[in-house]
Amino acid sequence: MSLTESRGTPGAVTPDGSRFRHEALFYAGVEQFVRRTARYVREALAAAEPVLVAVVEPRAKLLREELGAEADAVEFFDMERVGRNPARIIPAWQDWAQRNLGAGSRFRGVSEPLWPGRTSAEIRECQKHEQLLEAAFTGGPAWSLLCPYDLEALPVDVIAAAHRAHAGISTGNVLVDPLPDLGAPIIEVRFDLDALADLRAAIRSHAAELGLADLRMADFVLVADELAANSVRHGGGSGVLRLWRQGDYAVCEVHDLGVITDPLVGRRRPDFAHHVGGAGLWTANLLCDLLLIRSAEAYGTSVRAHFSVVAGG
Repeated sequence: MSLTESRGTPGAVTPDGSRFRHEALFYAGVEQFVRRTARYVREALAAAEPVLVAVVEPRAKLLREELGAEADAVEFFDMERVGRNPARIIPAWQDWAQRNLGAGSRFRGVSEPLWPGRTSAEIRECQKHEQLLEAAFTGGPAWSLLCPYDLEALPVDVIAAAHRAHAGISTGNVLVDPLPDLGAPIIEVRFDLDALADLRAAIRSHAAELGLADLRMADFVLVADELAANSVRHGGGSGVLRLWRQGDYAVCEVHDLGVITDPLVGRRRPDFAHHVGGAGLWTANLLCDLLLIRSAEAYGTSVRAHFSVVAGG
């Protein structure tokens, strides 16, 4: 099999084809992307299968042009907007799958999680996202997801990781690799339940150093409060909060001694009706630009939220 051929997760497929299929499309240049993705989309339309394309510009525009009138039957969303925080991608596909449960047929998607310009932290989270797709959708409805990767634009190690993710090769617990060292924080504060109100005030007092405007600061404080409350509730009753300004991002980290065992926490829509956990990390993922979760028995849990301080970010 050549590098530019699709590779899917191996394993037995049921006679009715009901298994979730997670495949990669390794392509060389935009012309090949358009030709091969259009073929995949047209196969779906010919089979009366709903199809959603989530890619970045200019590829979305070029694909629409190639499809012509057929593009009217295809749903598109801008992956650069929806997937800026990679942890939001699985919930978007879960919503799509839910909407198509009653369609009576299979359905398909095209998902481009990685593109040139992603930061190293975003790339790592996209790779975790790819590893978690099987856990998120196996045992669910019948559908196929095609993930394009540009051989000409993406680094060799990123392509190699994509091959592993789409070959069903497990790399172990996706939450255990350590977070990068950000140096000395602006502040480091230990907290417990009684200190949560003071913690919020302490964060607000550093708004200028963090570079956050009023509305963005409100979201930053809300996320910090949710993460701290999670530590109080699930992490042994206390934790440590740290703040940094890192380039174009204000960063908040909360660390505690609890351990997260669900790798999809924060990526699965909470069951609010039955008060099942996960709402705090879900809220954090909705509000911040990047959320990093690391957890292991050896060191507990660290959750790091990044907020862009760039206008329009």
